[in-house]
Amino acid sequence: MAAATKAIEEAVLAISQARAATRRGQWVEVARGLLWCLVARCDRARVLPLELLCQFGHIELALAGTKEASTDVSEALVLEALVSVVATLGELASTVTAPRRSVWPLLYPKSLHTDLRRFTWRLRDMLDHGSVTSPGQHGDTSLSRALAALGATSGVTWANVKTWHDSVYVLTESWFWLVEEAVDLLDTWENVATDKATATTQAKDLQDKTASLGTAGENLVATARQPLVALAEDEVDSLLATHEARVVAVIKAMEESVVATSQAGAATRRGQRGEEALGLLRRLVVECDRATVFPLELLRQLGDIKTTLLNIKERSPNVPEDLVAAVAEAKRLWEASARLTTHHLLVTLGEIDFLLSSPYGGSGGPGGPRGRAVAERCQRAIEDIPRLLEGSGVTNVISSRR
Repeated sequence: MAAATKAIEEAVLAISQARAATRRGQWVEVARGLLWCLVARCDRARVLPLELLCQFGHIELALAGTKEASTDVSEALVLEALVSVVATLGELASTVTAPRRSVWPLLYPKSLHTDLRRFTWRLRDMLDHGSVTSPGQHGDTSLSRALAALGATSGVTWANVKTWHDSVYVLTESWFWLVEEAVDLLDTWENVATDKATATTQAKDLQDKTASLGTAGENLVATARQPLVALAEDEVDSLLATHEARVVAVIKAMEESVVATSQAGAATRRGQRGEEALGLLRRLVVECDRATVFPLELLRQLGDIKTTLLNIKERSPNVPEDLVAAVAEAKRLWEASARLTTHHLLVTLGEIDFLLSSPYGGSGGPGGPRGRAVAERCQRAIEDIPRLLEGSGVTNVISSRR
């Protein structure tokens, strides 16, 4: 009887535990579902800061280009921001390379050249996004056809726009990661500069110390020149031995002083050059941040297109004019940036990569031939921007349509 009662109690306990486990499992599933919901909503919420960044980018570029506060930014300024990143990187590469192998290795570590090459490759991959009309790209041809017959192909239209929008979203995130990489480069070089400044201070301290030793040694030499006639023979020997030791110490101190002076002067020159590179790295961070206005503007334009499509309640062969204009605007900016990259920036980045791959090869250094070539290519790229934008008519002004 007791055994049966115990078995029943164990069965009841097992059922209770099973029910509790089931409830816990259900709660876990509920929590999991809520977490996925949170992830989705957080992802959607990123639109707000991205849109704010876009608007601030517009204002910043407008102020830089017109000296007046405005929310209208020309497409040319957006594309010039891309060229500015490449131009600054080229100037930096020219600064940290040298025509002579014996000069620069002590100033710029090899790791800096390696990091800058890696940064150059990443920038090249981001800029080389291709044309939306190229095979295998974002299907602009099918999108244009779908817009021409929206009543029959609204689903296809939405799919193409969404694909394009998602690609630009990834590009936007890549640009922000590039800014982070530029900041990391700056942090690394600032740490190196701090170490070099400490070494310079130590060299100057050594110079001062050896100079004082030299003065003391000279006084000792003068003292040793006193008349020896009145001294005993053993005193003379002792004085001469002391004199010889002091002279050797003075000579050594003088040699150390010369070396310390040379090191301090070289450290000062290296510090000036290092500060120049540091300034260019800071500028690179700023230019990369300004260039994010390009993907952010595309993201805003495509977001407008998606919103317009969502607001179309009924199928109709008459495509809204603002939808056609929005697609043309996004296409124009995307295509112009692709042509800018193909015709100018890829070749220029190749020149920069060559500079960094052979930092002591003879064509680098401030004012070197390859550095000048990079600067000239960037200038030609800026001058060519209006022509690159002519593919879809006159240069358009991007405005925040709210």
